[in-house]
Amino acid sequence: MLVKLMPVKLQGLTLTVVSPVFPAGLYCCYAVIIVLTGAVIVLSVALSLSVRSQEQVSIKNTYAPCGRDWIGFGNKCFYFSEDTSNWTFSQNFCMELKTQLARFDNLEELNFLRRYKGTFEYWIGLHRESPQHPWRWMDNTEYNSSVPIRGVEKHAYLNNKWISSARSYADMRWICSMPNSCILQCQIPFASFLSLSRDAF
Repeated sequence: MLVKLMPVKLQGLTLTVVSPVFPAGLYCCYAVIIVLTGAVIVLSVALSLSVRSQEQVSIKNTYAPCGRDWIGFGNKCFYFSEDTSNWTFSQNFCMELKTQLARFDNLEELNFLRRYKGTFEYWIGLHRESPQHPWRWMDNTEYNSSVPIRGVEKHAYLNNKWISSARSYADMRWICSMPNSCILQCQIPFASFLSLSRDAF
């Protein structure tokens, strides 16, 4: 604020009285301050909305927890059966869940399956047409042979130390796998499915 000095004489003394002056420039400064304050508020609100939007996207990309009877590892959920059956029944069981016999995409997933399965043998989703053909997953992609598969049969399973092959009618447990983003849509079938005649498979 600008001031104007005005001399005043009282009984031989000279006093200076300070008188406020409000020129147009001062009003202009007030207007600029108000505009800048408004801009800061608008930017703060915009940044807040942007952060909230990013948090919502992050929540959408977060994997849902695996459902009951499923075990999560990485971005997948695995179901370890307690019953035993042949390879065809095992695959049909997984298909009823809209999943497939287990697939591992790296050594970490394979090591997890080995640790969690304990001493039991489990069917997994590797198969081939003959010993001369390559191993393939259930979606028909070729197995990269990162871990050798023992034996000359057409269907693979996990045993205590490695991956082996067996004939499709061998009786053992099985593992289903799926991306855990599907878990909310998938449920374990009723016991009636398990009671189907396994001879049909």
